[in-house]
Amino acid sequence: MQPHRTHAATTESKFAVCSCAERRGAAEFGECSRIEKSLITQVSFQSPSEAASSRGTRHGDKTSRKLTLFVWLLVPVCAYPLFGQGNAKTLSPAEAYKAALAPFTEARSQPNDLTDADKYALGIGIAQASRDCLTLSSDVSSLAGDAKELFALGQLCIFGQQFEPARAALVSYLAIPQPPQREQALLLLARAFLGLKEPDSAAGQVRTLLLDYPYDARIHGAIDQIIDSSEGGPRNILALDLCATQNAATLPLLRKRIALQGTEGSASAATLFADSVRCAALTQSSNILDTLEDLAAIVQMPHWAGTADLAPMQAALDRQQMVGKRAPAVSLRGWVLGANGLVPRTVSLKRGTELLVPFTLWSPSTPDMVRDLAKYAPPRSTYAITSWRANTGREDVRSNEVLEGLRSWQRSFPKSVSILIVPDGVLRDFHSDVFPAGILVRDGVVVSNLLLSGEGAERLVVNALAGNGGAP
Repeated sequence: MQPHRTHAATTESKFAVCSCAERRGAAEFGECSRIEKSLITQVSFQSPSEAASSRGTRHGDKTSRKLTLFVWLLVPVCAYPLFGQGNAKTLSPAEAYKAALAPFTEARSQPNDLTDADKYALGIGIAQASRDCLTLSSDVSSLAGDAKELFALGQLCIFGQQFEPARAALVSYLAIPQPPQREQALLLLARAFLGLKEPDSAAGQVRTLLLDYPYDARIHGAIDQIIDSSEGGPRNILALDLCATQNAATLPLLRKRIALQGTEGSASAATLFADSVRCAALTQSSNILDTLEDLAAIVQMPHWAGTADLAPMQAALDRQQMVGKRAPAVSLRGWVLGANGLVPRTVSLKRGTELLVPFTLWSPSTPDMVRDLAKYAPPRSTYAITSWRANTGREDVRSNEVLEGLRSWQRSFPKSVSILIVPDGVLRDFHSDVFPAGILVRDGVVVSNLLLSGEGAERLVVNALAGNGGAP
């Protein structure tokens, strides 16, 4: 089943073509990891500001920003009809990159959602980029000193998820005196290092960017990816350091109601605010003075009244502020999927541990994340929760199309996990306007409530399940 299309729906898509990488971004350079096991985990065709516009029609700013960052890093290319021509002659890296990117460009030009044909075409483009990258990287000496082709080879390999050849090509490119696309190359190199599971090296590229270029939306997005990969684990101190860098640049902008601009795009105030809230949660778990009070003061400034940013900013703050407090309800009443229909179910939150994962059918990273987290949760304590309205953007009434999709997903979940369809007000009570999210309730108290933005966020939930408050 295809996800229901809403007027501004952020769409994620998976491509089971070869193994690849994830979260908050599609053809946006995924990493081979336990989360994805697929070619592309999420695709969004909105700008960060559009993605922040309303609850029920957004997956969260990070997914949009990851794809947006990916698009920013690409040189403008035309979607020439090159499919079927890849084997006719040996292509240069620039030509191979155009050929591989053509289906992505075509899919990106279509409104809102992706059709199955779009998904297939984009998957083929990634696979073609991977194959051509390996072929062309076998003799990089022929490209020595050719800035245009070395840079294109780096882009091609990043697009094809071949991170070591991408690293080698980009290092060679940056060794050329005064490379014309130096900033883009440093951003791509940071992404290559993330794909190689080397966030410290990725951070080194960001530090070079901060020394040589003004702080802009692209640099902010690159930092955000490194934080995503580092939080909740042995490199949590790196995430904290980069959080301090982000806050130093963005909190003054938020106090003045200014979005973060870039040469090829911007990051909305809601995006910057959500990132600061996430960093506040990290500093809390590490017993370091956090910025929640500053953020609460920012969101109350009168210049936010009536803006599209206010609602997602307030929701992000409210999610974090409920941590450590009583859950908004002592139980959840909804419906689980029975063999012959929907069956009423009441889930008590007063005793024991319950893991709630708010989701929608257009956040397809959910099944992988649910399977990961259920391994660490007590038996039969994990509920993937959703509402009719969250999936359709309309009235909160039963949709047979949505029900069909939920049944398909339920079959892919472990038997210990149940899909619970709740009234939409339950999602509002937990300030769930981004999906998927992880809400941990223990003995009636909210222990964690955060966007599952990647491996780092999953680690934070696992840490909270282990009872160490989310600290690594």
